[in-house]
Amino acid sequence: MIFAPAQADAIGKSVCDMIAIKSLSGYESAMATYVEAQLKDAGLKPARDEEDNVWAVIEPQQPGAATTNTLHLSGHTDTVVPVEGWKSDPWTPEFTGSGDDRRIIGLGASDMKSGLGVMLHLARHFSQDANRPKRLRLVVSFTVCEESPANGKRNGVHRVLAREPGRWAITTEASCDALCPTLALGCQGHAVAKIALQGRSAHSASPDKGMNAILAASKICSRVDQLNKSFRDISVLGDVHAHAAAAVTLIKGGSAANIIPEQCELTISRRVAPGESTADVERELGAMTRDLDGVNATWTLRCDAPACVVDTHGPLLRAASEASQALYRQARYSWNRARTDMVLFRQAGMDVLNIGPGFSGQAHVSGEYVRLIDLPRSANLIAETLLRLDKSLL
Repeated sequence: MIFAPAQADAIGKSVCDMIAIKSLSGYESAMATYVEAQLKDAGLKPARDEEDNVWAVIEPQQPGAATTNTLHLSGHTDTVVPVEGWKSDPWTPEFTGSGDDRRIIGLGASDMKSGLGVMLHLARHFSQDANRPKRLRLVVSFTVCEESPANGKRNGVHRVLAREPGRWAITTEASCDALCPTLALGCQGHAVAKIALQGRSAHSASPDKGMNAILAASKICSRVDQLNKSFRDISVLGDVHAHAAAAVTLIKGGSAANIIPEQCELTISRRVAPGESTADVERELGAMTRDLDGVNATWTLRCDAPACVVDTHGPLLRAASEASQALYRQARYSWNRARTDMVLFRQAGMDVLNIGPGFSGQAHVSGEYVRLIDLPRSANLIAETLLRLDKSLL
């Protein structure tokens, strides 16, 4: 065990430093400056691009084929905007609780500045000559705009991978449960559809003279709800299952209380499960926009990547499973129903796994927190996974 339980406070200090830095999507410059300084202090030579993505390479003691043996340890520096319900300043970290339930509260505590804190301490450890892996080459990357494209920037994983391709990746989004960090085997893909409805306006006293775009939208809403209820669990590994989802998340239409609306626009969030494709979502959209009583429907669809699943027979999951057994006498697996950066590494042909502090249910909520006990636990599980993967290369 590399990180003793007492080191929770040291990692927690890094987490608190980063919570105090506002880093909404598109505005990650201050976070990049902090991360860059920490990596330099650890003896590394970080690179930083014009969009504030930061990464550092830890070369192995016995260099081999760089891409063949390269693993990315990755996390995003941006957060969502604070949701309603915060009872304190989201950017002022607070400590609550005691014992194993001692917590840090703050925006990004779970998603995912705790993961970044773990990465910084892992980078410091493995940058020391005596601790560098024998054959495994590490790229520790801190990227922008995972939560949303903004300020002219898109997800920074694309830019880092263009400079540093690799074979494996471990992302550090929240994956803990009450007992220990779990191994998140993959995540859903995310497709976003926008449906534009065109009807015909009329006086509200004579609704039969018009074609009501909002009424057509209500039919689509009902069809989306029925679609969502039709999805079934998809087995991933053991008792871990994926489950597709569809939901109407935005709707806009109407111009006045006495006018039958001729236009309406809906946004549908479609979480894509393993085995599903963009073509499946397109067929669903075709079905849900038919027979709207004369209202015309057109739609656009954006899907950055399909669902992502780790190679269940590959060396990365094997190393992580053995590491968890060694540290916690069990290997616990999970699945992330949200879309994470795992999909981008998988899209680049890499095998990817997620291990990180925090609970996934704490993302994008008021009073977001991470337990301090999970900081060294996650750091140890990642470190032991890297060491076992490195050993398999000898």
